[in-house]
Amino acid sequence: MSRHAATPPRLLPPLAVLLLLTASGCSMREYVNESYGARSARGSDSVNGTSVLGDMFEAAGHDVRSWRVMSPSLEKADVIVWFPDDFQAPSADAVAWLENWLYYSDGDKTLIYISRDYVAGPLYWRSAKPMAPQPQQREFATEQRQSQTNFSTERASAPTGAEAGEWFSLDRRNPTKKVVELRGPWAEGVSAAKAKLEHRRYLTPGGATDTLLADAAGHPLVSETTYEYDYDSWRYGEARVVMIENGSFLLNAALVNHEHRKLAGRLVDSIGPPELDVVFLESNASPNVLEQDPSGGPPLGLALLRVWPLGAVIAQLAALGMVYAAARLPIFGVPRRLEAPALTDFGRHVRALGRLLAGTRDRAYAYAQLRAYFQSGGPAGPSAASGSADAPAPVAASESAAAPESAAAPGPASAADTAETAEAPGGPATANPTPAAAPA
Repeated sequence: MSRHAATPPRLLPPLAVLLLLTASGCSMREYVNESYGARSARGSDSVNGTSVLGDMFEAAGHDVRSWRVMSPSLEKADVIVWFPDDFQAPSADAVAWLENWLYYSDGDKTLIYISRDYVAGPLYWRSAKPMAPQPQQREFATEQRQSQTNFSTERASAPTGAEAGEWFSLDRRNPTKKVVELRGPWAEGVSAAKAKLEHRRYLTPGGATDTLLADAAGHPLVSETTYEYDYDSWRYGEARVVMIENGSFLLNAALVNHEHRKLAGRLVDSIGPPELDVVFLESNASPNVLEQDPSGGPPLGLALLRVWPLGAVIAQLAALGMVYAAARLPIFGVPRRLEAPALTDFGRHVRALGRLLAGTRDRAYAYAQLRAYFQSGGPAGPSAASGSADAPAPVAASESAAAPESAAAPGPASAADTAETAEAPGGPATANPTPAAAPA
């Protein structure tokens, strides 16, 4: 049995969490990612991703990385694992680049090509449906049908009879079939009844190939072509092309199945001893062919603003930071001590009274209050304007002898008093005051 038949426990928690979230009644599409064929970035947690397979290569001791173009960095790889994310056959430029890499590079080289003729979305919804609450099982069935419909619509663009050099040809005219029996070296110890393998588009290898896994009719599901070179030739080593009809036992959700993990373990074991450079080529069937590697470093500085959604988050944080800085902006300059207000400044009382009166917004009321203030014994009113500013207004004798009622409500000075005061400005009153009545 393959030493990778059982996937290490650390490889499966993301899928288990996904199943639990959906079964617990969480929103369907909010959590389920169905992007295809990627190991890094968004594809790492997709039911159609390849991160679990990449972890299996790492667990076997290999160095695993992802790349998106055919460039000098990819030439250094010992093994290329390619899941094209469209239904086309590899382009002529891609085939030429790969042939050059296989035939003219020193050392053992292995190309693992997995045709896109399968998606794990329907399998995921079908497997999660029994664990869902009863009211949501109908919704799960709807999601399963929708996922299958989306795949069928995309697959309609797949070519018929497309070829990839001399390696293989593709034919999509065949109906979907479930594999009920397995044959070949990789079939040993694998239960076809427990596995969920299926195929729709036949991948027919070209030339001399070895069949590693086939269905009951003998049609190859996994096959390989080997090119051997001896040490007397212009190069040394071995070149292999492993062709897999679809990813029905290699994608993330499919690897939850124990029988599928056995087959994936056979694939990992087939590439050779540990410490190989395994590269997952994440592209469509026509990747860019470059003479130089693109800048592989992460975006820095203002380049981060072009990365979604990081750019939008950074812009909002920057705007919030400017608002906060403006609110907290200090007043720069030489520090100085503010003068403390005098407690004996009567002008503060006058200004306060003025603000109170202004707050009423009633001019007549303000004048009435001022008039009452001056009439109640305050500073001389306008009638005393002709008198001396230095001498206080004299008190008439008649005021001293006024009745208590008059004292309780004092009024303005009489005309006679004013006249007497005017005759002797600045001096004492000329009239003889009448003694005040004795209190009762």
